[in-house]
Amino acid sequence: MKKLLFAVCASALFSVPAMACEAPSARPEIPDPATAVTAQMVKTNHEVKAYVEAQQNYLSCSNMSSRKKQEELEELKTYADTFNQAVRQFKLASN
Repeated sequence: MKKLLFAVCASALFSVPAMACEAPSARPEIPDPATAVTAQMVKTNHEVKAYVEAQQNYLSCSNMSSRKKQEELEELKTYADTFNQAVRQFKLASN
Protein backbone atom coordinates (compact mmCIF):
# COMPACT_ATOMS: atom_id res chain seq x y z
CA MET A 1 0.00 0.00 0.00
CA LYS A 2 2.84 2.40 0.83
CA LYS A 3 4.47 1.69 -2.54
CA LEU A 4 1.21 2.47 -4.34
CA LEU A 5 0.77 5.71 -2.40
CA PHE A 6 4.36 6.69 -3.13
CA ALA A 7 3.90 5.93 -6.84
CA VAL A 8 0.76 8.06 -7.00
CA CYS A 9 2.42 10.97 -5.17
CA ALA A 10 5.56 10.75 -7.29
CA SER A 11 3.50 10.64 -10.45
CA ALA A 12 1.56 13.73 -9.39
CA LEU A 13 4.72 15.64 -8.52
CA PHE A 14 6.44 14.87 -11.81
CA SER A 15 3.39 15.64 -13.93
CA VAL A 16 2.77 19.12 -12.43
CA PRO A 17 5.75 20.83 -14.09
CA ALA A 18 4.86 19.34 -17.43
CA MET A 19 1.28 20.54 -17.13
CA ALA A 20 2.34 23.97 -15.87
CA CYS A 21 4.51 24.65 -18.91
CA GLU A 22 1.88 24.85 -21.62
CA ALA A 23 1.61 27.52 -24.26
CA PRO A 24 -1.37 29.80 -23.68
CA SER A 25 -4.38 29.56 -25.93
CA ALA A 26 -4.80 31.89 -28.88
CA ARG A 27 -4.24 35.51 -28.14
CA PRO A 28 -7.32 37.66 -27.59
CA GLU A 29 -8.71 39.56 -30.53
CA ILE A 30 -8.20 43.32 -30.23
CA PRO A 31 -11.47 45.14 -30.94
CA ASP A 32 -11.71 48.03 -33.38
CA PRO A 33 -11.29 51.14 -31.20
CA ALA A 34 -13.65 53.14 -33.43
CA THR A 35 -16.61 50.81 -32.79
CA ALA A 36 -15.80 49.20 -29.43
CA VAL A 37 -17.72 49.96 -26.26
CA THR A 38 -16.13 50.49 -22.85
CA ALA A 39 -17.15 47.08 -21.48
CA GLN A 40 -15.58 45.39 -24.50
CA MET A 41 -12.29 47.26 -24.04
CA VAL A 42 -12.20 46.50 -20.32
CA LYS A 43 -12.85 42.81 -20.97
CA THR A 44 -10.16 42.71 -23.64
CA ASN A 45 -7.76 44.50 -21.31
CA HIS A 46 -8.16 41.72 -18.72
CA GLU A 47 -7.80 39.04 -21.40
CA VAL A 48 -4.66 40.65 -22.86
CA LYS A 49 -3.05 40.98 -19.42
CA ALA A 50 -3.79 37.33 -18.65
CA TYR A 51 -2.46 36.24 -22.05
CA VAL A 52 0.77 38.25 -21.68
CA GLU A 53 1.36 36.82 -18.20
CA ALA A 54 0.64 33.27 -19.37
CA GLN A 55 2.96 33.69 -22.35
CA GLN A 56 5.75 35.06 -20.15
CA ASN A 57 5.31 32.14 -17.74
CA TYR A 58 5.39 29.70 -20.63
CA LEU A 59 8.55 31.22 -22.09
CA SER A 60 10.29 31.09 -18.72
CA CYS A 61 9.68 27.35 -18.35
CA SER A 62 9.86 26.19 -21.96
CA ASN A 63 12.83 24.44 -23.52
CA MET A 64 13.03 26.85 -26.45
CA SER A 65 16.36 28.16 -27.58
CA SER A 66 17.31 31.63 -26.35
CA ARG A 67 16.90 32.96 -29.87
CA LYS A 68 13.38 31.55 -30.21
CA LYS A 69 12.43 32.92 -26.78
CA GLN A 70 13.70 36.35 -27.81
CA GLU A 71 11.63 36.19 -31.01
CA GLU A 72 8.54 35.20 -29.01
CA LEU A 73 9.14 38.05 -26.54
CA GLU A 74 9.46 40.55 -29.39
CA GLU A 75 6.22 39.27 -30.89
CA LEU A 76 4.54 39.55 -27.48
CA LYS A 77 5.79 43.12 -27.08
CA THR A 78 4.46 44.02 -30.54
CA TYR A 79 1.07 42.52 -29.64
CA ALA A 80 0.94 44.43 -26.32
CA ASP A 81 1.96 47.66 -28.08
CA THR A 82 -0.81 47.12 -30.66
CA PHE A 83 -3.36 46.73 -27.88
CA ASN A 84 -2.05 49.81 -26.04
CA GLN A 85 -2.34 51.81 -29.24
CA ALA A 86 -5.94 50.61 -29.66
CA VAL A 87 -6.69 51.72 -26.08
CA ARG A 88 -5.27 55.17 -26.78
CA GLN A 89 -7.34 55.44 -29.96
CA PHE A 90 -10.45 54.30 -28.08
CA LYS A 91 -9.90 56.95 -25.39
CA LEU A 92 -9.49 59.65 -28.02
CA ALA A 93 -12.66 58.54 -29.81
CA SER A 94 -14.59 58.46 -26.51
CA ASN A 95 -13.84 62.10 -25.65
